[in-house]
Amino acid sequence: MFTALDRIAAARSAPLTHRVTTILAGGAERTHDTRSLDTAENYAFGERRKIGRDLIDRSTGKTVRVVEVAVSEIA
Repeated sequence: MFTALDRIAAARSAPLTHRVTTILAGGAERTHDTRSLDTAENYAFGERRKIGRDLIDRSTGKTVRVVEVAVSEIA
């Protein structure tokens, strides 16, 4: 019988298989790695909603604009 902690440990040890890349105006990029294509597409859906909007970058405090979101497989 597996406990909840065993299931969590197994899920966390699964390999990262897909990467979501968010490209900002000016050429800066942010990446987010996931463990399946479905979770990558789910994350990308939220990022795509930001395309064309002026946002505040939390790390720098500057205004940035999302121009593209791409999902790729990690080799």
